[in-house]
Amino acid sequence: VGHGKLVKLAKERNDFEAVSSERSNALVAGIPFFKQTPPPAPQSSLNKYLQMTILFTMWYGFNAGFNVYNAHMKRDFQFPWASATLQLVVGVLFRALPMWALKLRKLPNVTLEDIGRLLPIAILNAAGHAFSVVAMFQKGGGSLTHVIKASEPVVSVLLALLVNRVVPKPLTAASLLPITYGVAYASTLGNLNVASMSKEFTSVVAKMAMASNFAFSMRSILRKNLPKDFQQRTNLDPVNEFAVTSLLSFLLLLPIVFLFESPASMASALQALGVAGQRTFWINTMICGACFYIYNELQNIVLGSLGAVPTAVGNTLKRVVIFVALYFFTPGETFPLAKIVGCAIAIAGCFGFAVFDSLKL
Repeated sequence: VGHGKLVKLAKERNDFEAVSSERSNALVAGIPFFKQTPPPAPQSSLNKYLQMTILFTMWYGFNAGFNVYNAHMKRDFQFPWASATLQLVVGVLFRALPMWALKLRKLPNVTLEDIGRLLPIAILNAAGHAFSVVAMFQKGGGSLTHVIKASEPVVSVLLALLVNRVVPKPLTAASLLPITYGVAYASTLGNLNVASMSKEFTSVVAKMAMASNFAFSMRSILRKNLPKDFQQRTNLDPVNEFAVTSLLSFLLLLPIVFLFESPASMASALQALGVAGQRTFWINTMICGACFYIYNELQNIVLGSLGAVPTAVGNTLKRVVIFVALYFFTPGETFPLAKIVGCAIAIAGCFGFAVFDSLKL
């Protein structure tokens, strides 16, 4: 038995020395035994800070631009469904298609089955955008729409609970309380009684803005539920996926426009603007659609660059920029103290939700 153990130990030693020799030879030859990817060249903190500053400035600027020029479209052309449809297609025609044609971005590689997977997302995207524009086209609807849309985290949590059985963590759930209270306070201008809340929350603005919240929240859930290999297999990174979804949303909305808005009425409204007015309207439409598309694209770039927490926080602070832009650049938008206080409470709640939800607290 002792002799057998000695033989076994000798064999194991020989095997070990052989492997060690093999590794040494590989290293001497300049080929590491374990392949390692060299670390990327470090980027200076100053350059990174400047890039992020420019990125956030552009993101906020284009977002504010969309809301301001949407108000200009509303002033000249009281057809929200047609306006929403035009806004969707502008970015695809003048941003996505040229990028694909010039091979500056990978072409999507999608099958009919893949289109079928994207179709529910496109339907919700079309509905969410159209409902939001309809809300903003109401009198004084610009600011109130964004007050109501600040409650989107509440809707997202409820839908995630119902659809995916995801129970929010304690601090995440607690952060929904100031959001709900702030939205109610701002919407009713501090009159938190049954009559005031019933009046404000049954208005067209409130209904459409809340419907937009449900559509966009459900869209996010469906995106998360796509197969894990979907993005890589189809070349649909977030930027490309938004382009394809926008194109599908445009095609879906096009026939619906004519159910709500008469072509004859739209033609008469454009004719009444005169030559100069028509030129102004089409310029506003182009700028509005471009701002809408580019701010969404930049948001996806921020998400890919910084991760969930900074993007969520940035998305929350974005609403502050929107309110400021609406106050300074759009007529008919009023911001009494009660609305400002309510917005501040809701935005603070959104900030807390963004941080707690991302950190799983």
